[in-house]
Amino acid sequence: MLKSMVEGINERFEEGIRVELYDGQCIGEGKHTIRVLRKEVVGEVMREPEMGFCEAYMRGDIQIDGDLEKVLIACMEYISDRKGKRELLSYLIRFLLRALGLIKGLEGREVRKHYDLGNEFYGLWLDSSMTYSCAFFSEPSLSLEEAQREKRRIIYEKLQIQKGDRLLDIGCGWGSIVLESALEYGTYSTGITLSRNQYEYLREKIKELGLEGKAEVHLMHYEDLPQIGKTFNKVVSVGMFEHVGKGRHRRFFEVVSKILEKGGLFLLHTIGKVHPSTQSRWIRKYIFPGGYIPSIEEVLRASSSLGFSFIDLDDWRPHYYLTLREWKRRFMEHKDWVVKRYGEGFFRMWELYLTSSAASFYIGSNHLFQFLFSKGVLNSYPVIRRLVGQPLLTA
Repeated sequence: MLKSMVEGINERFEEGIRVELYDGQCIGEGKHTIRVLRKEVVGEVMREPEMGFCEAYMRGDIQIDGDLEKVLIACMEYISDRKGKRELLSYLIRFLLRALGLIKGLEGREVRKHYDLGNEFYGLWLDSSMTYSCAFFSEPSLSLEEAQREKRRIIYEKLQIQKGDRLLDIGCGWGSIVLESALEYGTYSTGITLSRNQYEYLREKIKELGLEGKAEVHLMHYEDLPQIGKTFNKVVSVGMFEHVGKGRHRRFFEVVSKILEKGGLFLLHTIGKVHPSTQSRWIRKYIFPGGYIPSIEEVLRASSSLGFSFIDLDDWRPHYYLTLREWKRRFMEHKDWVVKRYGEGFFRMWELYLTSSAASFYIGSNHLFQFLFSKGVLNSYPVIRRLVGQPLLTA
């Protein structure tokens, strides 16, 4: 069975893979070698390819001689999805927690598990603005800092940001949009996050830049937004919607509808699927507990009959591939620091996470969507013009 899997991968992968087993047996021929160091690994991978491979890689029981990204792309394009039943059980558990009123506490713990690893850790490989979301490479040669600034500029342009706007950032991260919009555009900007590290970082930045009265941050769940007693004419959410969870999207849009003023604009920037799809169980277990990548259909259905008018949809898939490649490059430069602080297994887990995520965008499994809505029909909104540029990726 393993032999037929390797042969199937190599039929589609020109460079090929070669599997060296624990007993010296070799399967397949190719430029890239997968070394399996323990007998048990073969059974684990055959039973559940994604989880078996990823956990063995984290432990060091699988080693790659070659390009990890190319190997993952080849395997991801071949292996069929086998995760549906386990996902259903996970979603049923979350449905029960939601019914008992316990879901917000669970979501808070899940977010903190990922984002409270420490600002020093994320500062190693993010850009200087600490932006942990897809950048926009108007030219492939842009630096990460330049591409992140370009991403924010496009967001401000789509939101028609101007002086005096009351801007809300749901899931504000370390606050690049909150700070920059207040400093450069004269907005009154509010951010919310569930991460205490992010909250304390942004609160100090607001003080440091003298933005009290112009910018603020709250440590809170999005469902509690109406409690701050404010409404906004511009709302943005970047890279947070993936944490909302299956079956929770409607509630998210209900909250946005309550705090967004009539005629206001809402931009939703999220990883997405073209059609509803099963998710990576390994990512959900080790990287983003409770996460769910929504489809276009699920987003539009969640927003319906709440007063939103759809304006635009953009797909930045190749840009996230380039962003992840740059994050991984920076991350790998600090291997010694990460291993010393968190251990070899943690390092291999994050190497695999960044690499496999990049591969998912390269093969078109994942996309990066920007949805733009208005509260009520806004006939005065200008038509968005797309400019044809040079290809970001080669075939």
